[in-house]
Amino acid sequence: MPRHTLLAPALALLLASPFAISQEAPAPAPMPAPQAQPMVRHDRAPMDHRMHRQRMQHGHGMGTFADLHALERLYREAGREKELTAVYNDVLAKSQDPRLRTYVYHQLARLQARPTNVDQAIATLRKSLSENLANEAKMRAEHDRMRAHWQQRTGVAEPVSR
Repeated sequence: MPRHTLLAPALALLLASPFAISQEAPAPAPMPAPQAQPMVRHDRAPMDHRMHRQRMQHGHGMGTFADLHALERLYREAGREKELTAVYNDVLAKSQDPRLRTYVYHQLARLQARPTNVDQAIATLRKSLSENLANEAKMRAEHDRMRAHWQQRTGVAEPVSR
């Protein structure tokens, strides 16, 4: 008997079998009630995928934020939140990125304020504020210097008002 004569009935049986099985199968059992679990944010991708996505979208600077968030999460889950102070101070000693430094200052102040050490938290935030003001003044001076240089090159007599 040629193969193609057996192929058609086998294909028909294969296509019809899911319908026959689905009609005979009992209704699925209801899902059990979810167990009480610690609060987890399900609106996020797993940490390693999120960190990779941030690095790809925003460059390596965002990777530092993602790594810091991951460390914070692990320290908090382990109940070792007090050890974050050393991590934050290490980041402040190594980083010159103003956005990262501001974030770390805010996190450090939040950590310091928890056990009612509000004075230390205020001092930390004031230090962050003075750094940000100094950075802003440097950026403004650089902007003004570049504008003056541009005006000198193009021959514009009056600076454009802001």
